Amino acid sequence: MRRREILKSAGCTLFLPTLETFGQEPSAPSEADVKRLFCISMGYGFFTDVLPKIGGADYTFSDHMEPLQKHREHFTLYSQMKFGGNHVHDHKCFVGNTTTNPDSLDQIVADHIGHLTRVRNVVTFISHAHHHIVASWRNRLPVMPIQSTRVLFETLFAKTDRKTQERLLAHKKSVLDGSLEQARALMARVSGRDRQRLEEYFAALRESEQELNKSIEWLSQPQQDVEFPIAPDFENNFLATDVDKKRFLDNPRQIQRGIAFDMIYKAFRFDITRVVNFYMVGLDNDHHITTHNVPRSEDARTSLTKYDSSFFSLLSSFYDKLASTKTESGGTLMDETVTVATGNNSVSEKMGPHNGNEIPVFVAGGQFDNHGGHVVRRGETTCDIYLAILQKFGIEREQFGNSRKIIEL
Repeated sequence: MRRREILKSAGCTLFLPTLETFGQEPSAPSEADVKRLFCISMGYGFFTDVLPKIGGADYTFSDHMEPLQKHREHFTLYSQMKFGGNHVHDHKCFVGNTTTNPDSLDQIVADHIGHLTRVRNVVTFISHAHHHIVASWRNRLPVMPIQSTRVLFETLFAKTDRKTQERLLAHKKSVLDGSLEQARALMARVSGRDRQRLEEYFAALRESEQELNKSIEWLSQPQQDVEFPIAPDFENNFLATDVDKKRFLDNPRQIQRGIAFDMIYKAFRFDITRVVNFYMVGLDNDHHITTHNVPRSEDARTSLTKYDSSFFSLLSSFYDKLASTKTESGGTLMDETVTVATGNNSVSEKMGPHNGNEIPVFVAGGQFDNHGGHVVRRGETTCDIYLAILQKFGIEREQFGNSRKIIEL
């Protein structure tokens, strides 16, 4: 593995602004219609048997999708797409294939707009399980996610002592200056082959130096006062019984996720970050077992609709906040934010759990033309959607992951 890739990827966990060529200010990207990206992936996937089967603008909502009814005009449901389909790959939902695509969707967008905010991007994971916790990739290496709502809050909103921060940044600068001097001294005394390796190392140091300078600049900017979120209330008539409410809506993990969603909304609202990747696996210990029982148990299939409906409650609450928040442009946060919710797997009675044959993708915001409708794309790859999203941000690429073509969203 190349030294430069290791050094560059190590900085990702610091959530600092990304870098451009050394000695230049980051070039301002052309103003795009959308300014924010929120990627959400479900490790166990959705239960596809109960999703709508008929496409078009007048499709009928499934009962368990009831929380999303009021936001029909804000999102498009794409269904029967393909990608992944096992435990090994379910955390590579937004990267496609790390062999051919070194960066996940969120990291590519963060490279484009991350320097515009104090926090370059956020990667978080909240679940009962502790496996497959990585959903964001940079330079073919996983970016470690934040796994605590408290740490997520501190990353986004906490105010630390400025003198302490200045001292820490000054120490980092001193270490970097020393490393750069050593690298320069060695350049004149090494062989041609070693010089190439040293140039990679030197380039990584120069990138780190500019990243550090950017951190010093943000230190002088005022920070927003934000209270730690309280437990959210979810509106869901499909989960109306006391038993269902307690199990699926008042579940501690559901509450944690709701709190995380609220933090992400506030981070977008106050322009603290513009790119978030949120990965979740299972609402409780029974969730995974339920997916495996779907082919043989009606009770399991019923329970899975409720697990999915609890997730739709999270989305609906988040959409409420985006749609009701006005922006300086005169539109709403919903207009300026692309939210893409999907999973690398799906579950069905016929094909069982962890299959990648009928994957749904919910794309909200961004004022896309297909909103309000259901688009059936039999067997086409989810990466086609991601490629179209990149173009919406003004990022021109011919391919992303295993994409085959650009589709109209």
